Amino acid sequence: AARMAFAGGTSFGVQGVPIARNAVVVEAGFDLKVGSSFTVGAGYAGVLASGARDHAFKGNLTYKF
Repeated sequence: AARMAFAGGTSFGVQGVPIARNAVVVEAGFDLKVGSSFTVGAGYAGVLASGARDHAFKGNLTYKF
């Protein structure tokens, strides 16, 4: 559980769902440098358990100047 608030607003509680028993957490990703200023990346994160699945895919593009 956590307490959150927007700027100038009152606080409110946020409560998430607990992770299932005997869950496996998997994360994998890569970053590939394309030229001297660009990096492209992708990743996966997942929680796998009996009767519960949570999958997330992420992509990013970074430009450094």
